Amino acid sequence: MSILILGATGNTGAELVRQLQANNHEFYVMARSDTAADKLNLNVDQVRIATFDDSDKLTQAMQGIRKIYVAMPAHPSNEDWMVNIINAAKTASVEQVVKLSGMGAAKDANSEIIRTHVVTDDLLKNSGLGYTIVQPNSFFQNLYGSLGTINAMGKFFLPLANAKQSVVDIRDVAAVALTALTQDGHTGETYLLSGPQALTFSEQAQMLSQAAGKPIEYVAVSQDDAEQAMKQAGMDDWTAEKLAEILAWFGEGHYATVTDTVERVTSKPARTFSAFAEEFAHAVQ
Repeated sequence: MSILILGATGNTGAELVRQLQANNHEFYVMARSDTAADKLNLNVDQVRIATFDDSDKLTQAMQGIRKIYVAMPAHPSNEDWMVNIINAAKTASVEQVVKLSGMGAAKDANSEIIRTHVVTDDLLKNSGLGYTIVQPNSFFQNLYGSLGTINAMGKFFLPLANAKQSVVDIRDVAAVALTALTQDGHTGETYLLSGPQALTFSEQAQMLSQAAGKPIEYVAVSQDDAEQAMKQAGMDDWTAEKLAEILAWFGEGHYATVTDTVERVTSKPARTFSAFAEEFAHAVQ
């Protein structure tokens, strides 16, 4: 079985590559250059050079591939990219597409990123290709983005109010994708993924404090303040605006749903936030 990972240098893609390597599966990755894939520690013949914008190169990258994993970074061109991916997959006779989406994908969401997930999911569902849609909640590991302020100030700042959220471990998301790519019986499924409990970010801060032996405080900020902080940190305007928007949408309380999907699909229970906190504590100074 030949597998191609699109988005292999992203968060879920890189973890999926690690799990494919650990399980000795045959696979390839798509990257925009050889150097872009350097951190994945692959053989040179495992890297196929292409971008989401180039349909011809996409088709070449998919030659001889049976299944692909698609994780696109949030971008204004996501819909066009999905069309290119579908057309290339059809031309290359790909049998199944496992696509990363997002929990709560809805056309009326107050987040462009979430609304785009619906559009791109529907494009795949209506394409005639075999598909599996993976819709996780936000990731435990997103907290590493706040490590700087946690170490400097003992605080992390997010526009999430006091909403509960059933965040999930990236490793569990990748494990579900791995199962869908390497085992039968997952075609046509949409998998809603969460961790085993819904926590407020104040509750997360308490668990992090206990694990790290250091007071760590969650500070709720406004959407505008979050957007401005991202821009000041060097993020481009579109990404900063849309990330602040999706975080504020999470903060409205739509993401407390707890599912057992990770365990049903992988036969292993979803990792707990408390276990992640013990790992995260090693990075706290």
